[in-house]
Amino acid sequence: MFPRLFILVFTVLFAFPTLAQQQPPKKFNIKQRFISSAGLTYSMLNNSSEVLYGVNATPSLNLLNSFSDFSISLAANAGAAYHPSSKDDSVNYFSYSFPAFIQVNAGHLASQDFYAALGIFVGAGYNLSVINKTSDNGFSWTAGFRFWFLKQSFTLRYIQSHLNDSENLLHELSLQLNVGAYLRKVKDNNKLSKFVSPFRK
Repeated sequence: MFPRLFILVFTVLFAFPTLAQQQPPKKFNIKQRFISSAGLTYSMLNNSSEVLYGVNATPSLNLLNSFSDFSISLAANAGAAYHPSSKDDSVNYFSYSFPAFIQVNAGHLASQDFYAALGIFVGAGYNLSVINKTSDNGFSWTAGFRFWFLKQSFTLRYIQSHLNDSENLLHELSLQLNVGAYLRKVKDNNKLSKFVSPFRK
């Protein structure tokens, strides 16, 4: 099941550049390439049934920004979570996670000029974590969806980090609100997109 889903996602990703609207060439402008989101996160370690609750923020910078609905970006996810004591684990502790990714984005929020109502992304990189005052690190990957809901733009993100020292897996699931003044203009673009799409080149 997973290999088929993996192939499907990558097929869609590589098909998007031919469907996305190409923008006029622009000078490298960090403000126009910068996208960010913040929200709540739910985390779990593979060797424990205990969960952690926290917050995170994900700034990203588009490295490839020539299309409205397709981009390649450098993204970082800064998260902090808290583990409350329970009958299975009486220790209270904090967890901090700092993964960074090279990320491929298609559709919703691929750029600040996107038209799509839905979007997907996948990425891979490296994670630095501090869990209960113990540092760890390792390979990390992420995937998720972006979408409109109640006139707001949201990101549903999953991150899996392979921690080398503890030989453990850290799973993080977050729901984030995408932020930025440019989203007001994008709402109008989405309303008009079905009318202007035949005239795009």
